Amino acid sequence: MATYDENLLIRALPPDTARRLAEHLVILDTPSRMEIFQPGDTVSRVYFPLDSVISMTAPVSGSWGEVATVGQEGMVGLPTLFGTDMANMRCFVQIGGRTATAPANKLIELLKTDDALRSVLLRYAYAMFTQVGQSVVCNQRHSLSQRCARWLLMTHDRVPGDQFHLTHEYLAVMLGVRRAGVTVAAGNLQKAGLIRYKRGEIVITDRAGLEAESCECYRLVADVYDRLIGQVIDKS
Repeated sequence: MATYDENLLIRALPPDTARRLAEHLVILDTPSRMEIFQPGDTVSRVYFPLDSVISMTAPVSGSWGEVATVGQEGMVGLPTLFGTDMANMRCFVQIGGRTATAPANKLIELLKTDDALRSVLLRYAYAMFTQVGQSVVCNQRHSLSQRCARWLLMTHDRVPGDQFHLTHEYLAVMLGVRRAGVTVAAGNLQKAGLIRYKRGEIVITDRAGLEAESCECYRLVADVYDRLIGQVIDKS
């Protein structure tokens, strides 16, 4: 359990429930760009990131746009919680690292008899729906610079340390915009001294300043996770 409880969902479980889940978990090294699910795939396993970050994306105009980010606060494989085994989004590893995984059928068996597990995962699902809904409003109402700052903060929350690998092309996919727009937005954040960016490596240099640059959506979603899961997921 000393390793699995890096995931905040597992840490939020009562000890007996966490031990029962841990019996079915194994830890994988999940590299960046590793595919987890494609739309229509059978969800045969569930994933609990430890220090990796997984992106959930939906098709748009012949490309993909991110709808949610999942890191140590969450789980990938929510269809199992709602009685289906079909994925409806593309999920892939955004930031490589370690991920705990279990067979989906084992989780379903535990959910039938363990009220604590079901309660924690349902609260997480509700927080995830909040993140997705807030992202829709954010993409409609807020500037690219604000959205870029929000996304960098969300990623920063989910990785160890202040540095992570991310190309402009990748960030453009996550934000659903053209690469040129991301180059300008990231450049402005760097000029303001909030980040350093070179050859795909981003370093967060002024966390407070980046939060000030972001829209209110970042804090709204972080507070929901904190309230529902009972863990602080940001580095403020």
